[in-house]
Amino acid sequence: MKEYEQIDLVNDLIRIFPEFAAEWELDNEGSEFPSSSLHSVYNSLLPVIGRFKPSQKQWQLLANHLSEAVAAGGDRENAADTCVLEHLHQVRLNKIMRPLLSKEAQAYVRV
Repeated sequence: MKEYEQIDLVNDLIRIFPEFAAEWELDNEGSEFPSSSLHSVYNSLLPVIGRFKPSQKQWQLLANHLSEAVAAGGDRENAADTCVLEHLHQVRLNKIMRPLLSKEAQAYVRV
């Protein structure tokens, strides 16, 4: 089975939020040593997600994506957990996202 790489995550998130493509490019423009981690992708997404004004469908797609990442374990789970799920309360998205997540992913979200 192919390892889930940074480009896979970027493409998955762009499918949910097409406007993320410009954010990702801006965050990495001119970077001499760009990160190849999954964490860096989520770190680019979380601060701007509210600005995208997601539809209910987009919220659900993101919740499904994060739930799948948690279920996958390993680096995918760690990146989704430490860079998004644990910080949803800080960007005031925990009340929107928590009910949409799997039980396993909900465990990482502060109420």
